[in-house]
Amino acid sequence: MIVGLPHSTLDTRGLSDAAALSAWQESIGVLFDTRLNSGVDPSFRAQVDGFLLGDVALGQCSAPAQWFDRSRRRIERDNLDHIMLQFYVEGSCGQRDGSSDELTRPGDLWVTDLTQLLASGTTAFSNLNIILPRRIIAPLLSQPQSHHMRVLPGQDPLVKLLRSHMQALITTAPEMGEDDAVSVLSPTIALAAAALNGAVDEAAAAPVASAIIGSIRRHIERHLANPALSASAVAQQFGMSERKLYYLFEPLGGFATYVQDRRLKRCYDALIDPDLHRLSIAEIAESMGFLHPKSFSRAFSRKIGMTAREVRAAAGQRDTLPPGRKNSDQWWTWIHHMR
Repeated sequence: MIVGLPHSTLDTRGLSDAAALSAWQESIGVLFDTRLNSGVDPSFRAQVDGFLLGDVALGQCSAPAQWFDRSRRRIERDNLDHIMLQFYVEGSCGQRDGSSDELTRPGDLWVTDLTQLLASGTTAFSNLNIILPRRIIAPLLSQPQSHHMRVLPGQDPLVKLLRSHMQALITTAPEMGEDDAVSVLSPTIALAAAALNGAVDEAAAAPVASAIIGSIRRHIERHLANPALSASAVAQQFGMSERKLYYLFEPLGGFATYVQDRRLKRCYDALIDPDLHRLSIAEIAESMGFLHPKSFSRAFSRKIGMTAREVRAAAGQRDTLPPGRKNSDQWWTWIHHMR
């Protein structure tokens, strides 16, 4: 069964101006404090179309001119540790603190480090954006702390390549399954790092590394039900050290996390499959290597956003279930899960 990527949209069309602005500020408020620029047309419309690729959020957005802020107090409160990359297709973005008068032009890349103070402003804009947890991109950056509020010119070859790649991802995301997302995740992260570094890092972007990861992933899928599936067994199977295996899976959240997430996904699929309703939750969990019911329950609820019993009950009532987390089907709620 091919399960599509988690997909979320926000469109304020049809709402009153006040309601539209409130909906936008409530959603974007997970990242920024915002204010409309003085003198703008009071008629407000914003759109966001987002997809979740593992622990990476990808989207396209359009909104009127406004100011975006992240204060020290806010940074301490929300504890977000992400890098946000934005291609301004229309409109422009720049700093408001006077330290630079450089503005993005269509095609340029704007970088936001959510752990650092921000005071930026935009014209009415349309952009492509990708949000990456620091843990999956920082190891590939030569200077992880030095990219905040950078403007990378759109004519730079690596920036241009990343922009083209993101446009292709947005176009094909509605047709992608979770396996497809896993396949493109590592190259996407490597390409983003290369654009920020201004050079291709062979260790991060070598095609052979992507090919090896693909082979290992297929091996894992074939052996998910085997309780003996372990880092040491997989490393031995592929003739590499465990350290090398862990390095390859860092962009995917780590080997153990990846395997557990894939097992939880298999359990989820089994729970909503009417042909498997005769199996108890414990039997399904045990078939995927979860030998301790309490540990399974905690992991399942944390990953999916519902208990296994709630998922099965909702499926039995023909409720619409998302391909992942219930109560996390809005893009702004994904951000807090991306740690």
